[in-house]
Amino acid sequence: MAYQGSKYLSKVMNRDGYVILLPNVGTRADLIQTNPPDPYAESVTQLFPLGTKLIQGERVWRYSKVGGVALDIGAVQQQAKAVHAEQDDDIAVGAGFDIGVSVISFTGTSNLAADPLNTTNGLAEGYIYFNVAAGLGQCYKIKSHTLVSATEIPLTMYDALTVALTTSSKAGLVQNPFANVIASEAVVAGIVTGIPMLTTTASYYVWLQRGGPAAVAVNTTIALGTTVVAGITAAKVDPEASVTGEVNVGYCMTPGVTAGGDHALIFLTLDS
Repeated sequence: MAYQGSKYLSKVMNRDGYVILLPNVGTRADLIQTNPPDPYAESVTQLFPLGTKLIQGERVWRYSKVGGVALDIGAVQQQAKAVHAEQDDDIAVGAGFDIGVSVISFTGTSNLAADPLNTTNGLAEGYIYFNVAAGLGQCYKIKSHTLVSATEIPLTMYDALTVALTTSSKAGLVQNPFANVIASEAVVAGIVTGIPMLTTTASYYVWLQRGGPAAVAVNTTIALGTTVVAGITAAKVDPEASVTGEVNVGYCMTPGVTAGGDHALIFLTLDS
């Protein structure tokens, strides 16, 4: 077992040959209480921090929460969409905040007061970044916040500000990419998050595979060794055709077969 501080890396190796990299672990006790990982199972309760990395040999997974729709085995997934365009950037900071402060506030709106932001800690483990004026370029992981409404919303970050904010500062909010994942769309509207190794239940927790050999749903015939992409057919991979709008997922290890719900063995390269 290795422990390298509460913020950035906590590594656990167990008897099953898995290596677990835990983000933002608070204490050594959190490591002792780590649950045995099972990438072939789902759970109704959260067992690991979102984004926890699981490694076994050449295979890599990330711990994720399923969105409001169940996921199909082998289907390509993507991060959740923003609740409104206002979430992406230019959110007003509630006041000026000094260097060293880790609790700030931002001004909510009726457009932002939507699921999951309108629940306490709905954005926990996500990110806030500053895109305008003082503090521009900073990005921090969100530890906790009150429910979002059309008022000033207190928000606690894991790390303290390194550049002060003013009332002119603006911010954007993003869910953890592994929170409330959804099936990828024909035009991918977010990063590709991985492949479930089982059919899941809506709103459950599951490991999504992002690296190494995985059985993945294919849309059409794919030649052995071909680069496969998301961004042409919803929830499936296709052979690479162009750069625009496509996201490389990996390489075909077996000849992809014709459409009709078939899967091929793909060496995923989303994570390593």
